Amino acid sequence: MIDPATPVVFDVNVYLDYILGDDGSWPLLPDVPPTTDNPAADAVSLAFAERFRLFASPQILRNITRVMRAVGQSEQTVEPFVVAVAEMCEFSGGSVIEPDARDHGVSDHEDNLIASLAKDPGVDALIIVTSDRDLLDLGPDWRGRLVMRPRDFVRRVVAR
Repeated sequence: MIDPATPVVFDVNVYLDYILGDDGSWPLLPDVPPTTDNPAADAVSLAFAERFRLFASPQILRNITRVMRAVGQSEQTVEPFVVAVAEMCEFSGGSVIEPDARDHGVSDHEDNLIASLAKDPGVDALIIVTSDRDLLDLGPDWRGRLVMRPRDFVRRVVAR
């Protein structure tokens, strides 16, 4: 069960799976409540429904921008989407913060930055949502934090 005050961190792949979807045509803003076959889109829509507090970092926003540009998304899509992610964090009661980058024993540098964000005292996320195998291999309970796939996260939130 997830309380509206629960701090959550989405990995970069959750945002990218939402916006790029199967065919790259997902809307800029999701339906609330979730109504898609895309678990990442459903997870994003739940942030808009204020079901938890969402946190991101400038590194996450930079990686979203980099990947969206690399796959050919237009600036008319990239920039508003990154702004929407930051606003979604604020709207949910979370924020975009620069965590202290520390070594958490996660081999991949980018994944280690996600762990740093989750463990930052200003966040103290109880849940990390990801499709990344390296992060999923840490869980399901990594240092007191749940690490789960978007589909499992949506089921848990909706069950509340």
